[in-house]
Amino acid sequence: MTYLENIGKYFLMIREMFRKPTKWSVMKHLILKDIDDLIIGSLGIVAFISFFVGGVITIQTALNISNPLIPKYLVGFATRQSVILEFAPTFTSIIMAGKVGSFITSSIG
Repeated sequence: MTYLENIGKYFLMIREMFRKPTKWSVMKHLILKDIDDLIIGSLGIVAFISFFVGGVITIQTALNISNPLIPKYLVGFATRQSVILEFAPTFTSIIMAGKVGSFITSSIG
């Protein structure tokens, strides 16, 4: 019978969790504060890391394209394509996951 009691307690907890919050103004203030802390506060480190990742990719692409028939402007094009399509979403998500995880951990304890 304790198994069924635990399931019932779990569903009661879920119901309380999705209940309407008491004051929307308090929730709005907390949401905007978290957006400011997490997103706006992360723009600097994301830009810093993205700058150096772009530089490294440019150097690696220029060194690996050694064919004289390939024009130099294709190095920039290849770098742009690889950074925008591959590296930017990956690095941004890794940075944001670390930042959000450490922020939530520090705010809990």
